[in-house]
Amino acid sequence: MSGIGKKIISWYAEQGRELSWRETKDPYKIWIAETILQQTRIQQGIQYYYRFMERFPDVVMLAEAEQDEVLKYWEGLGYYSRARNLHAAARQLVEDFGGNFPHHHDQLMLLKGVGPYTSRAISSFAFGQATGVLDGNVMRVMSRLLSDPSPINEQKTRKSWQLIIDDWVAGHDSRDFNHAMMDLGATICTPTNPGCLICPLMDGCKAYKEGTIGFLPQKKKLKRKVRYFQFVILYNEKDEIGIQKRPEKGLWGGLYEVPNREVSLHSWEKGEITKGLHFHHELKHVFTHFDMMIKVYEGPAAHWEGSPNIQFIPIDKISIFAFAKGVLKIFERMGF
Repeated sequence: MSGIGKKIISWYAEQGRELSWRETKDPYKIWIAETILQQTRIQQGIQYYYRFMERFPDVVMLAEAEQDEVLKYWEGLGYYSRARNLHAAARQLVEDFGGNFPHHHDQLMLLKGVGPYTSRAISSFAFGQATGVLDGNVMRVMSRLLSDPSPINEQKTRKSWQLIIDDWVAGHDSRDFNHAMMDLGATICTPTNPGCLICPLMDGCKAYKEGTIGFLPQKKKLKRKVRYFQFVILYNEKDEIGIQKRPEKGLWGGLYEVPNREVSLHSWEKGEITKGLHFHHELKHVFTHFDMMIKVYEGPAAHWEGSPNIQFIPIDKISIFAFAKGVLKIFERMGF
């Protein structure tokens, strides 16, 4: 598309958002910001960013920290594999790269948890490498500019569009270009009610000309699963509650939780539970790929079997440990 780079950068100079982390070319700060903002709204993520950076101001401080503390500072953000990967990648950077970030996105991909988006974001924003950055906002803009119904949640779409956006950014300041594309998607080319008449790329937008804006982008529909769990608040004779640490890998890896078990829909609906434990409340916790239906029970610890690693803590010490958001919801409903 002729002239897209010049048009979008000119628009960005006048209309771009002022975000604090855009003022820096420090790859560490960019890495932390981009990781936090994945699947997190800016309004929510910014407070976590500042808190995280205050405690872990550089890659060495992050690498030297214990994982439990890193998870605690991530508590409430969800997708905790991001925090575990940040910690592991920080140690990689210190041990294998002398604490320095590689400049090229291919080398950045060697770091734990760093994928195509984050590697190119660091490469562009920190080092000015001529590469396009594909996030959800940018892919929405591209789907409409190209009037391309290819599902944006398929890998082959990302690969083909990466070649296109790399061509668009060639010869331009990649920082400004990529920030401009992100801002255009966030503020004008929005999912609903886009501001087409004030869009700097309207003249070249195929979907606008064809009247297909409202149908794009397309996603391949994935069937959501539903899983059923019983969570139990166990009390000892001191009225302390039982908690346990999850395995490092898998759901809520490395975080603390209260004892629980996955059950069949039949058992969940019937409320089949150990005698002596009583139903307290029910809730739903949503993950990316499935819904977790939870029933919460409570009672004396003596009535529960099968959790050998339980430790008991006073209720007022809950804040010391890093719990998954789903467990924090339970505590809130319990009045802890």
